[in-house]
Amino acid sequence: MLTRSAILTFVFVFLGLLAVDQQSRAASDLLSAARGRTVELLVFEHRDCVYCRVFRADTLPRYRESENAAKAPIRFVSIEHADTTTLKLNGAIQMVPTFVLMQDGQEVGRIAGYWAPDNFFKMLSNLMLRTDD
Repeated sequence: MLTRSAILTFVFVFLGLLAVDQQSRAASDLLSAARGRTVELLVFEHRDCVYCRVFRADTLPRYRESENAAKAPIRFVSIEHADTTTLKLNGAIQMVPTFVLMQDGQEVGRIAGYWAPDNFFKMLSNLMLRTDD
């Protein structure tokens, strides 16, 4: 029969391995995101971020139907589990949401913070002009 201490030890070890596995998958997803497509829009977010949820509700549906979505597919990245050091970013992610336009694995530019749909699309259009597509 297992003791309470042995069970707790097992649970903590299991949870620790699970967290490491999630971090590894997040890093792998980031690397494939940066390398797999020519142009991609990475959205760095946090599960407790109110403005991240507002972006998903107010702006994401319009983005998915825009021309930019075809040119720069969107990928959401949780900053809790992602190792951003594997990406060629121009700087650290300082706030969420942060939208980073990537081309061939290199940051083209970013939009830090939530700016409401109309302003977001204006800023994104400006960033898209910097890509080769």
